[in-house]
Amino acid sequence: MSGVALIWMAVVLLLALGTAALSRWLLFRDHRSAARNGALLDPASADAPDRGIPRPWIIFNPSKFEDPVEFRSRVDALARGHGISHLHWRETTPEDPGTGQTVRALGEGASVVIAAGGDGTVRAVAAGVAHSGVRMGIIPVGTGNLLARNLGLPLDDLPRAVSVALGPDHRRVDLAWLRMGDVEERSDLPAEGGLLAAANASTLRTLPESVEEPRTDEFAYAIIAGLGFDGETMANTDPKLKKTVGWPAYVISAFTALRSRRMRARLVLHAPVGPDPQGAPTIPVDEGDPTSVGEEGRPGVGPEGDETTDFTARTVLFANCGELPYIVLAPDADPDDGLLDIIAVDTQAGLIGWADLAAKVLVQGVGLRPLDMPTSTGQIAFRQAPAASVHVDRPQVVQVDGDAVGRARTVHVRVTAGALDIAVP
Repeated sequence: MSGVALIWMAVVLLLALGTAALSRWLLFRDHRSAARNGALLDPASADAPDRGIPRPWIIFNPSKFEDPVEFRSRVDALARGHGISHLHWRETTPEDPGTGQTVRALGEGASVVIAAGGDGTVRAVAAGVAHSGVRMGIIPVGTGNLLARNLGLPLDDLPRAVSVALGPDHRRVDLAWLRMGDVEERSDLPAEGGLLAAANASTLRTLPESVEEPRTDEFAYAIIAGLGFDGETMANTDPKLKKTVGWPAYVISAFTALRSRRMRARLVLHAPVGPDPQGAPTIPVDEGDPTSVGEEGRPGVGPEGDETTDFTARTVLFANCGELPYIVLAPDADPDDGLLDIIAVDTQAGLIGWADLAAKVLVQGVGLRPLDMPTSTGQIAFRQAPAASVHVDRPQVVQVDGDAVGRARTVHVRVTAGALDIAVP
């Protein structure tokens, strides 16, 4: 067979594979959309059919807008179209990215608190409104808008975003918390737990019996947290570049973090542990091993039922939601299942391993399960639990929803089920 014939056979094969992959991706996208819409048909328990005209407070980050005054005027006009004559506005500050402002809005009678900003503003407002029974709205602004993407909220459509935020449809969503141990360096970003304590949030809400009051050093997050390569990428992303080009700035930053060293990790899944994701490669566990990560991250004796494992990884992630721009990182992550999806990612053999990993993530994006072989140069594995701890052999950058919060050897995470009542389409 001639070389020309072989080339054409290869072209035809690639076209066939590309067409099949595209068809699979379209079917998977439609399936995820249908599943999301089905979840939205189940109303949140805090629904109040007689709530009347909403009393909205908007917590907005002025740094996200070229003209904050013009933005406020547009939203005010859109709200009047919904029969709301007055909006209460509160600006975020570097000292308080929105949590304290939200608590004060609750004390002043807000029936809906709307976060207008990026993922940082959203998680700050979420911390303030959690377990209050007050509806939360989101006007997505900024780079990632990951919670908005996962909930199917409108992006780059201000009129529709305002309509959804003020509308009657809503969904219960979990909120996660992270704190660090064996801390080498802390960022200037304030922890939402401390902001809640400073605002006396406990006087405005009653937490369920099974939910602990956030510690003053705990950070809230709604989407994903992690340490290692993931944290290095977030810490190295240029804020000006992110504002100019958007989420591709993270991709550029990721290239600088590709050479980050692998880390030895001990992971503890705190009981009760969720089921293994069906068909997905799973992080191995040593069931019945009492070894745990203690208060300051050192080995100690954990509660009966904890599961422990040691492994090597580039990054360890704790996901409440699974969708990122153009990829599905955690296919089984559900923002209202009361579980965190713990993801261990590892690569070997330089760029070959990263390419192998990228292929596995892309495969997940079309609804297939990646196959981790013992000889794989790129590996991704999963577990589920409502709480977990990880201790690594040297300090790593830790991030929550894209914000680097410090460098530490230990991370403790937990999720509070149904903490948020969020307006959705």
